[in-house]
Amino acid sequence: MHASDRIYLDYAAATPVRPEVFAAMQPYFSERFANPSAIHEEGRVARAAVEAARAIVAKLLKIRLEEVTCTSGGTEANNLALFGVVEAAVAGGAHPKDIEVISTMIEHPSVLEALDVLEKRGVGVRLAPVTEEGRIDMRGFETLLSPKTLLVTFAYVNSEVGVVEDVKRVVRTVREYERKSAEGRKVFIHLDASQAPLWLPCAMDALGVDLMTLDAGKCYGPKGAGVLAHKRHVPLRSQSFGGDQEGGLRAGTENVPLIVGCAEALHIAQENYEERADKVGALRDFFFKTLEEKIPNVLINGSREHRVANNCNISIPGIDGEFAVVTLDTHGIAASTRSACAGGKGSGSHVVAAITHDADRAGNTIRFTLGEETTREDLVHVAMALSEHANTPKMAL
Repeated sequence: MHASDRIYLDYAAATPVRPEVFAAMQPYFSERFANPSAIHEEGRVARAAVEAARAIVAKLLKIRLEEVTCTSGGTEANNLALFGVVEAAVAGGAHPKDIEVISTMIEHPSVLEALDVLEKRGVGVRLAPVTEEGRIDMRGFETLLSPKTLLVTFAYVNSEVGVVEDVKRVVRTVREYERKSAEGRKVFIHLDASQAPLWLPCAMDALGVDLMTLDAGKCYGPKGAGVLAHKRHVPLRSQSFGGDQEGGLRAGTENVPLIVGCAEALHIAQENYEERADKVGALRDFFFKTLEEKIPNVLINGSREHRVANNCNISIPGIDGEFAVVTLDTHGIAASTRSACAGGKGSGSHVVAAITHDADRAGNTIRFTLGEETTREDLVHVAMALSEHANTPKMAL
């Protein structure tokens, strides 16, 4: 997806809509436009489209139809998971001070800011330490599990540095704690998989998690569409009111074209994720090598081994990351410094600061995220432009 001769390397923030996805959505904007809650024929056609889309997602994730709740994207899904689980526990008689949620300090703002709100309501929030590679420090994580732990929430793929978490190890640790615990409280595990479907397997039975967030806008589907997948044993409280849509968990008329597009995008993403990851991962490694050749002091943020196929997050000592991104933009290159949802907050990456303990390095950060359309020629051009910027004295801090 190149507009004229521009090079787009911000696919973690937004992807174009695939032609097949757009074609699947199109009839529901105008020809089959009815409200899916209506009982007439037109409404039944719209309802059938929503349920067919739900069936596609359920089959991909290996869960039941009623375990798929359609949302407006990853942020809403994360909020529904966190607030929904905690509020269900409170409604069941638990006091907020007797509830704890475990997460990490490198999560997406839609998780961290929700945790801030929960903490203000009296819920205990425990942030697990992370390694310099950007993964959960399991020894530190284990010490946080307690009889008050209700929910563990973390990202499958970190949205900024692209590090892939060892999901199964976290799950095993939590389940082992449950087995040894005398209290018998179930600990729910929520996985933010917004950045995962294009590159990694997302079947919930294999991952072992209880809830999972997906976002169509990150995998060549429409923006404003996502899913919260939740096993039926997970009690959830709705965060919106005024209708009984989505099993009573999300009031409001379903956005039929976006739901259809979301399901189609997720289906295509998961259908051939391994082949795609191999191809784009090779480009990522080529880009890292090229950057290291042209900018010898470049630093790679996060694990190189446990990394999603399309993420190249770097720091260059002596440059300002935001200024570098603006400069690249004038050269026809779209990149970013961190998650788009954190774009207006502060001057550095909170993720890079947390894993490196280096505020300067966090401010020197640039995030490049590749897509299926990215070419070697694109990456060579970007490396040359960035090298020119990094080696120009008047642009240095």
